[in-house]
Amino acid sequence: MAKTQTQPRNLPHTSPDAPRQAREQADAYDSVFADVDLELDDGTTVKIPPHPDLGMIDDERMEAYEQLLYEVDEEYDREEDIIIPEQRLRDPSTGQETGVVIPETTQRGMLKRPYRKNKELVKPPHSVKVVMAVLGEDEYARLKAGGRSARDVWRIWGQKGLELSQRQSADPKSNGSVVGLAPISSADR
Repeated sequence: MAKTQTQPRNLPHTSPDAPRQAREQADAYDSVFADVDLELDDGTTVKIPPHPDLGMIDDERMEAYEQLLYEVDEEYDREEDIIIPEQRLRDPSTGQETGVVIPETTQRGMLKRPYRKNKELVKPPHSVKVVMAVLGEDEYARLKAGGRSARDVWRIWGQKGLELSQRQSADPKSNGSVVGLAPISSADR
């Protein structure tokens, strides 16, 4: 009798260097996901990867970015939490309680802006910290020494974000796009 498998087989779907391979392919096809060469004052360039939320940066850079996100979530100052008290639902026609009880919840307060930690402004500013995490300290130092700043990186990310948004709205397979649909026959309804 054949032994049945209780767990699905775990097949590898990505290689350890998948982000690098994806970026190489994006470069080859001039994709919106391709790195962008940012020219410095001395004529050299710094490669600017796609925004880190797209998941196409090297593992070490992603680790630094996620560490920053964790720090923001756990350590940056927030407004007061909002407490939403328990709610007992009532039938609108009779006014009687239905027995459904929505428990009390707490909504975390919004992050205070500009970002601060222990009532002190975050320095360097958060937007600069994001660029430093994504590029790494050495490349960020080259960027600054070459007459550029985090602003230039954010400008590239903004332009690429607009291109991606335009691409999504032009794609009929994207959610929310206008697509001409054929009528469905009554037998298929």
